[in-house]
Amino acid sequence: MFRFKLIAWALISLNLLGQEIPDYKGEYTFTNSKFSIDGIRDLTTKEDGLRILKFEGKFPMGRIKIRSNFIEEDNQITSSEYLVDVKWTVFKDKRTIIFDQKNNKLISKGKYKWTQSLLEDQNIFDPLNVQIQIRKNIIANISEFSLKLPDLKIGAIEDNTYRIIEDKAVEVNGKPYICKVVQRIRLQENRITRYFIAPELDYLIIRVEDIDEDGDTLLELKKLL
Repeated sequence: MFRFKLIAWALISLNLLGQEIPDYKGEYTFTNSKFSIDGIRDLTTKEDGLRILKFEGKFPMGRIKIRSNFIEEDNQITSSEYLVDVKWTVFKDKRTIIFDQKNNKLISKGKYKWTQSLLEDQNIFDPLNVQIQIRKNIIANISEFSLKLPDLKIGAIEDNTYRIIEDKAVEVNGKPYICKVVQRIRLQENRITRYFIAPELDYLIIRVEDIDEDGDTLLELKKLL
């Protein structure tokens, strides 16, 4: 059995090697019970290898910016910084999580302040760059997996379980795409998130549904730029 597991993991690793999620840019709409935001979501790669995944949008009397900085080498995503910056009338909410890989620390600044030790030999993602790893796992035909993310309020590092539940058509700019629907369940929050991943678009996430007792949210691709 142990030998079988080693062989299986080796095959998965081979499937993941050489995968590179390409840069992209698209118009997305974020909607919840209170407001709707039209914005730009894009993934870019700098000359030094830094990859930046971000969403920036504006709404009446406000704006929002969410950004993830990370490095991707040898199929390994290494988180660097996660930023949330929201302004609405006089209300401001700015949060930053720094992944101090050198000192093995996770540091949160802004609304929530805490410091957490990074787990040795464990890869910790943020809420944005984890979506890159989800896409890579689906490309590699991994139908169920677990990834580690910090609780943004208190810093506890938690396992998040994902699995493919179905295929479903989603229309973007008048064209239907057959998507792999990946569901995440966070039992500690009574929260369900579904990612709709389109193989025809380099396994791009074109829709995210978040079902929460505090209110549902939806992120939808309107068109690629």
